[in-house]
Order: sequence, then structure tokens, then C-alpha cells
Amino acid sequence: MITKDAFQEKVMAAETTLYRIARAYLRQGADQKDAVSEAVLKAWANRHRLRDESLFSSWLTRILINECKQLLRKQSRTRLMEEAQWEAIPAPQENQVVQEVNAALDALPEKLRITVALYYLEGFTMEEAAATLKIPLGTVKARLHRARKILQIELTNK
Repeated sequence: MITKDAFQEKVMAAETTLYRIARAYLRQGADQKDAVSEAVLKAWANRHRLRDESLFSSWLTRILINECKQLLRKQSRTRLMEEAQWEAIPAPQENQVVQEVNAALDALPEKLRITVALYYLEGFTMEEAAATLKIPLGTVKARLHRARKILQIELTNK
């Protein structure tokens, strides 16, 4: 079983990746933080189930994805406020190109956005992305191809 120090070290190393993946699923910063925190807590509670420490990152990512999906299901059942009332904390000023790319990524359908985030932003191999998302390798390739075509159209029309 993984030690407390090793667990903390691996979580800290994966922190940026976890938040990017949560952002790909969830729009609100508070929801993203909640999902990451809950995923880390669940990983700690179930650390005895991790058989191979070298798979920690993929294992934790899968827990986070499940947590994001669960949060989305809860949100779809109960809407406390209209979406127009939710406002995110303003992001630091970015140059226009970065803003356009982020807007184009955010406009992608969820399945494509998650696949792009894992492969291009987090550096997962196609095989790792397929295993993490529990989909065939060919589906990952097809999603990446579709996403590139959509992004190309979106970004050349700006």
C-alpha cells in the first residue's frame, strides 16, 4: 500500500493535470476545486485498491473523471440558481490568441474536449487516454481528428 508521503508527493505532482481535467468537465471554479478535493479524498480512502503504484496518475485521473460526472449528474437534477447568475472569478488577462484558443476548446463537445485535454494538454499517450476514458483506441483517434477539424475551422474564422 502506498505511504502517506508518497501519496502526497504523487498528488502534488498531478495537481495541475487534475485541475485541467476538472476544467474540461466543469465550468465553475468552485466545482472544479470540489471535484479535485473529493477525488483526492476518495483516492486516499481507497489507496489499498491500487495494485501498481506506477499507475497512480491514471488511477487518480479516473477517480476524478467519475467525480466530475457525478457532480454533473447532481447539478442536472437540481438547479438552485439560473446559470446566468453563476459568475466565475475573472481569469488573469491573457493575450488574445490564448483567449481565442481557450474559447474554441471550451466550445468543443464534452467528449472531444476531455480527449483533447488528456492528449494535448496533459501529455497522455493515446493508449493512456483510451484506458483512462475506458474507450477503444480508435475512438480516441477519431475524437482527436474531429476536434482538430473543429478547432481548425473555429480558429481560422476568427
